[in-house]
Amino acid sequence: MNKYSTDVRVFIVIQMARCDENVKAVQRAWQEKFHNKNWPNKRTMARLYAKFKRTGSVEDDKKAMATATVVTNSAKQVYDDFFAADPTRSERRAAEMLGIKRTSLQRIMKEHELSPYKIQVTQPLNEDHTQRRSEFAQLMLEKLQTGEIDVKKIWFSDEAYFTLDGHLNKQNYRYWGRERLEITVVRSLHPKKFLVWCTISSHGVFGPIFIDETLSAANYRKFLDEEFIPFLHGHDLVQGHWFMQDGARPHRMADVFEVLNEHFSDRIIGLDYPSSFSQGWYRMAPIFTRSDPLRLLPMGLFEEQSGADKSYEPSRTQNRHYNCCRHD
Repeated sequence: MNKYSTDVRVFIVIQMARCDENVKAVQRAWQEKFHNKNWPNKRTMARLYAKFKRTGSVEDDKKAMATATVVTNSAKQVYDDFFAADPTRSERRAAEMLGIKRTSLQRIMKEHELSPYKIQVTQPLNEDHTQRRSEFAQLMLEKLQTGEIDVKKIWFSDEAYFTLDGHLNKQNYRYWGRERLEITVVRSLHPKKFLVWCTISSHGVFGPIFIDETLSAANYRKFLDEEFIPFLHGHDLVQGHWFMQDGARPHRMADVFEVLNEHFSDRIIGLDYPSSFSQGWYRMAPIFTRSDPLRLLPMGLFEEQSGADKSYEPSRTQNRHYNCCRHD
């Protein structure tokens, strides 16, 4: 192996680990990377991989014994290159493939400052989406800069479902003990839940509105027409104000369009509204998605306070949510 550089040896070790010591697969990877067939023979590859698993170094024995720094650097390069090429590999599987103990790999990863990160799940965006998002953002910036839209005069609305039997995330729920205990949490197959709707602006929070049934265009229009809009008129919060809602299907029915247009005219931000009397909106817009501030403010506060109180009676749960939103 004297004629092979450290980088080449590292490459062979990584490929032997990734290919489960399949020499043919390693040779294909070699040809793809170096564009030649001057790879070591099967025996040489196997000996190098076995030596690395035994000593943690890809250098020759004499050279490795003479300079510990080279051993450390070459081993570090193997681990760095391994996770750079396959960052989603689990610790357990990576330890098996590299031929070292899992605890040793964990220590090495800590020394190399490797940390686990969660992936982000997003909607698929194509070039058209990117262009339209950019155009929409530019349009909104212009309207804000010219004063056509005053951010202090926008009512942001949102809704969320809350279950009455509590919520348990088993991924982050743990217990300490000297032995495994059979701890279970009983949950109904179809838990009771209710819908909470509210709006927020610089003037405060309106709501919450509780809906015990599935949201529909009829009951959505009903509480807009009988509760929300009369409240705004009573406090002079309609003229010059905008109303924003998400793209839920009940929000986009003709009856709802009609009542909103009657009171807000062209000051409506929402999906599928006729362009003749509303601010244009489209799917996958760059703001006001499920991670928007509204969900983090009242809705997130609901979840936090609901989790602190383990009583799930409908009346008490609704009272807690009401206190979260109440604006005196």
